[in-house]
Amino acid sequence: MNQESVYAQAVEWRRWLHSHPEVSTEEFRTQAFVAEVLEKHGIPYRTYGTGVIATVGTGERCVALRADMDALRVTEQTGLPFASEHEGVMHACGHDMHMAMLLGAAVSLKACEAELGGTVKLVFQPSEEKRPGGARLLLPHVMEPPVPRAIFGQHVSPELPVGTIGIREGAFFASSDNIIFAVEGKGTHAAMPHLGSDPILASAALIQYYQTIVTKCRDPFEPAVLSITSIHGGTANNVIPDRVEVKGTVRTHNDALRHRIFDLIHEKSPAICDLYGCRFVPDMPWNGLPPLVNTPEWVEAVRHAAEGVVRVTDSAPLTLGEDFAIYLERLPGAFWTLGVCPPEQREMPPLHNPRMAPDERALPLGVELLVGVCREAIFF
Repeated sequence: MNQESVYAQAVEWRRWLHSHPEVSTEEFRTQAFVAEVLEKHGIPYRTYGTGVIATVGTGERCVALRADMDALRVTEQTGLPFASEHEGVMHACGHDMHMAMLLGAAVSLKACEAELGGTVKLVFQPSEEKRPGGARLLLPHVMEPPVPRAIFGQHVSPELPVGTIGIREGAFFASSDNIIFAVEGKGTHAAMPHLGSDPILASAALIQYYQTIVTKCRDPFEPAVLSITSIHGGTANNVIPDRVEVKGTVRTHNDALRHRIFDLIHEKSPAICDLYGCRFVPDMPWNGLPPLVNTPEWVEAVRHAAEGVVRVTDSAPLTLGEDFAIYLERLPGAFWTLGVCPPEQREMPPLHNPRMAPDERALPLGVELLVGVCREAIFF
């Protein structure tokens, strides 16, 4: 199959995948589709849960490429002729693009397998959108011999025009951790608050304290975000409830700061609640994603492979989370963002938006870049 045919196939694969989205841990039909394409082109693979790891080439010198597979619980509003056939589920984060490009790279690499000089592992990973992340499921299998000397991945970016990628050395994507807890008090009539203890008031005090963690307990030159996004408690205007449930998120590019924030949350929260006669009840141990930290030498390899394919821009740090970070804790490698905004437009809907529709002209560029990075990394 020549390259033009591969690119045309990538569009078809993407459209099928877009029409048949599946959420985290439920990527059964997606897995079967990926396996069918691999089998058709004689590419061996193994399945792990709903994930797939395929291999092209032979030898101990090994690199890995990764694409994620899961969709989101979003009702699509793109109006595309190949829009989601599953009501309330959509590939609103571009994972359909990621899989199509990795399949295109797999077929391209298979065609020149004898010239590779090593092994390429093709990692189709489920559950990127669901914490603690599907990367933790596949990492032990990625690390089986031959162990990759580097791992690479890409993510579509509506902020960048087609023909452009964004990359940076060091911390790129942020850590992503959940804050989930309850505050338990003693419910009573709102007109007689002295007979109870108010978990709403205690929750408000906690939230105010959490904001001081990021404003007063960190170096102001270190980025960090702590956002409380959900508060549920009470059912009537004249009743102080027994319990309030709270959720939020923490993002930072510094792993030490990440741990310090949660140390302060767990150290101070019980005492703050006690001031109001209430009890702090953590829902679960926090176990999110570390910062995604690119290896400088492999960022340089990506830049070299991108010459003549796309324009490379120096990206600012992002506050998005990405479980590719799990691989980079164990392996060197690099992750970049691939522009999918039509060049003739100034902007397009962002990731996770029901109208997010990547420009398919990015597909051949993503395929070519993955192949080029592989060749560069094997001989680097």
